[in-house]
Amino acid sequence: MNLLEKVKAEKDILKKHLLFSAWLSQKLKEKNIPLPVIVGGSALEIYTGGFYLTGDIDLVSPYRDEIEKVILDTGYFRKSGKNLISEKLGLFVEIVDEKLAGSMEKTNIIKIDENLDIRVIGLEDLIIDRLNACVHWKSYSDCEWAEVLIEEFKDKIDLKYLKERAKEEKVDEKLEELIKDEN
Repeated sequence: MNLLEKVKAEKDILKKHLLFSAWLSQKLKEKNIPLPVIVGGSALEIYTGGFYLTGDIDLVSPYRDEIEKVILDTGYFRKSGKNLISEKLGLFVEIVDEKLAGSMEKTNIIKIDENLDIRVIGLEDLIIDRLNACVHWKSYSDCEWAEVLIEEFKDKIDLKYLKERAKEEKVDEKLEELIKDEN
């Protein structure tokens, strides 16, 4: 069974997203295209081990056309606006931007299998993403998810970098409030 057939057969949403992302990364590596970065709700889904579930896979890459071609060439997907949709696989993929809002150096490579890797936005930048939604869009659930990430990964977070980014994004007051709640 090839990897796309495994994706199709997989019922668990997180595993389905991970398998597809790993398949895509493998195909891009074969073409010497750098791995896209998984961001947004998709990254939150990965870091929370599926506790948060999203319906789509959000990617950032300057290689939009090449990635779309790889995905569309499977025959499983169709393009609808900015989305690549596969009813057969039960997947929605969107390349949300060409440039990562955050640091490429902070991204994490996660091994899915011996030869399968994915690249995910760094924890600090994901927290900033959630704080932006919390503060600027008044999304209470994103405030909670930022707090969950801070609590769950407090020993792995680069606090200096996080505070610098929070100040840049004008979410530093909310960050300080969440950090105080943790102590």
